[in-house]
Amino acid sequence: MKIAIFTDNFLPYYSGITTATINLVKGLADKGHNVYIIAPRYKSLKEFKYKNIKVIRAPSIPAFFYKGLKFTSFFSLKIIKYLKEEGIEIIYSSTPITLGIQSILTAKILKIPLIGTFHTFFADEQYLKHIKINSEVMQKIAWAYSRYFYNECDLVTCPAETTKKELLANGFNNNIKVISNGIDPKIFVNSKWEEVKNKYNKNGKLLLFIGRIAHEKNLIYLLECFSRIVKEIPETKLLIIGEGPQMGEIKEKINSLNLNGKVILTGKIDHEKLVKSSIFKACDLFVTASTTENQPMTVLEAQVNGLICIGINARGIKDLVKNGYNGYLVKNNDKNQFAQKVLKLLSNETLYKKMKKNTLKEIKKHYMNNIIKEWEKESLRLIKK
Repeated sequence: MKIAIFTDNFLPYYSGITTATINLVKGLADKGHNVYIIAPRYKSLKEFKYKNIKVIRAPSIPAFFYKGLKFTSFFSLKIIKYLKEEGIEIIYSSTPITLGIQSILTAKILKIPLIGTFHTFFADEQYLKHIKINSEVMQKIAWAYSRYFYNECDLVTCPAETTKKELLANGFNNNIKVISNGIDPKIFVNSKWEEVKNKYNKNGKLLLFIGRIAHEKNLIYLLECFSRIVKEIPETKLLIIGEGPQMGEIKEKINSLNLNGKVILTGKIDHEKLVKSSIFKACDLFVTASTTENQPMTVLEAQVNGLICIGINARGIKDLVKNGYNGYLVKNNDKNQFAQKVLKLLSNETLYKKMKKNTLKEIKKHYMNNIIKEWEKESLRLIKK
């Protein structure tokens, strides 16, 4: 197949959507499909290269409310003409904003099917904080726009059953297919894990969080949970990897909770370096307090490396973590319960080994080679319609 993927989230900008998109396009290319990625243009860019993949950059401007993200124009005749000449058979859109609109117009003009993937609940109040607006009216507008965009698609995919239920409850058409994000275990290198362990916490337990340092990740809550953990096991440390607009507030919170030296802020680590860094294997648990996730790529990456996850019982993470089997999910705002679940795993080696084994077993259903088969099946069905 010849597939065009429109995405506002692509290198050098990094997010969970970027990771999911790269995993998908590599998986498709490895099966012999030709993939064309339409993404925003950045200055001083070392372009992404991979067999059977071509990147087309669209003129762009910075998104005023989200650092690093860029938006493009809604329409480019040049891009449409190029894709027509290349014989594109189907379009995927991973974002509903500017390039999302262009994907709708392109699909209609070329008369080819469009699959829209729902990755982010950007109508959530935590995301609306980025544009300094947090009102019911704005949430209704965001949901209305989401309905418009995805109801224009021939098929909507989302990675979690919980997400599908929420979309249907918010007026989306019933043309939704659940296809998980995929993960390739072969990209991870863990040969230096002991060296990494010694660097960050040689004699104690090491918890890991990876993600954008922003309101939607609920990091203030996570730090308050961690403060309870270190009171019981003082040698425990929390490794936070990422950057974002809330970094100053997070540093202040670390200081006010007397967690200096207990919480390690690495800043951003490029994904290519991260997967080869041995950090995942060097850590003992993955922790997240986000309530806005659709299907967090960082949890998939942690689990494929055998890391047990503790998170909040909300949205898409429930499809990845089976409470009491391969991790724990706790009630939102119950900081004591969150801390107790972490302490339980850190102090019970038999339970820890059992859950780790279950984690490695469960993650196999999300391996990329299985996910690509589902994308091929749905794409060919639409093309032949």
